[in-house]
Amino acid sequence: MANFICELEGVRGRNLKLYDTKIVITTKKTVGSFITGNITDGEKTIYLCDIVGIQLKKSGLLIGYLQFETPSLQMNNKNDNMFSENTFTYEEGKNGITNDLIIAIYKFVTDRIEELKYGVIIINDIPDFEAMKVYKSNKDDTPKEQSQNEEAPNENSTDEETSCEESFNEPEQEIAMPEGEQCEMCETYVDHLTYCKFKDDFGSRFRNICEDCIKKYNAKQINS
Repeated sequence: MANFICELEGVRGRNLKLYDTKIVITTKKTVGSFITGNITDGEKTIYLCDIVGIQLKKSGLLIGYLQFETPSLQMNNKNDNMFSENTFTYEEGKNGITNDLIIAIYKFVTDRIEELKYGVIIINDIPDFEAMKVYKSNKDDTPKEQSQNEEAPNENSTDEETSCEESFNEPEQEIAMPEGEQCEMCETYVDHLTYCKFKDDFGSRFRNICEDCIKKYNAKQINS
């Protein structure tokens, strides 16, 4: 019987359960899985001894993924790699998942495949992947206390001298830059974009768009 190791909650409705002899990828019904066409993928079990290759793409500007290639499903197409039924998609910093955690799982799975296929011992201890998850914490917005070493204005100094000193010591204001990623349709900055395929006057193509544009596009398709 397979021994359970850990479970990862990814994005686009993807979850991954890792065992010592198999991987189970499940797809939930979400907006992301609907847009990418994977909403009907359900649950798929991939036995490690049947895997012939693993592709790792770290999360950055786009989502990251782990794709497990089998003899019946081998591909090397950027769009198909990200959304195939053999792919687990994730986002750096979401649900505790980091690139370092995915790299550690990638290394463990490749070593485990070698053990099963060639009868060699490579893994001495299974890493604690749950302990490697990193969850974001709220930033401390408490204002810092005034430094005790800060000198008080000299009583004998004039107002003009004090004003000049304050102006000289005043830190320069940084120009505020937009936070998040820019939608390729409405050009607004949001925390998260979806890389999906849609039709416009130029034909069908993949673009990074925000959730509001996705809803507007879906509503337009329904009404058309």
